[in-house]
Amino acid sequence: MKRWLFLWGFLLTAGLALGQAEPYRLRVLSWSCKAFPRGVLAQGVVRNVGSRPLADLRVSLRVVGPGLRVATASAPLADRNLTPGESARFELRMRTAFEGVHRCELWFRNPRVARIPTLVPNPR
Repeated sequence: MKRWLFLWGFLLTAGLALGQAEPYRLRVLSWSCKAFPRGVLAQGVVRNVGSRPLADLRVSLRVVGPGLRVATASAPLADRNLTPGESARFELRMRTAFEGVHRCELWFRNPRVARIPTLVPNPR
C-alpha cells in the first residue's frame, strides 16, 4: 500500500513539474483599460516569452460594469504573428450598454488555442 501511495505521489509530482516547463507563452508589459461614454478602450504592449512563434493572435476583453453587467469583445493584433522575444501593441475599443467599469479582464487567443497562458498585470 505504501508503495502505491509513493508511486502515485511521485507520478503526480512529476506530471505537474513536466506540465510547468513553459507556464506562460505571453507577457503583457503594460496596459490600460479606460472608460468613455458607453464604451471602453483597452490598449497596451504584449511580448512572446515562449520558445515558439505564435500566429493569428487576437486580444480579448471582458468588462464588468455596474450591477455585474458584462460585455466582451475581441480584435486581431496589429502584428498578428509574434516570434519568441518579439513585442506588439494591441488596442481594443468596445461599445457597452452601461456607463462605468468595475473590472477589466484581458486574455489572448488564436484559432488553435482558446486561451493562451498569459501573465497579465493589473491595468494602470
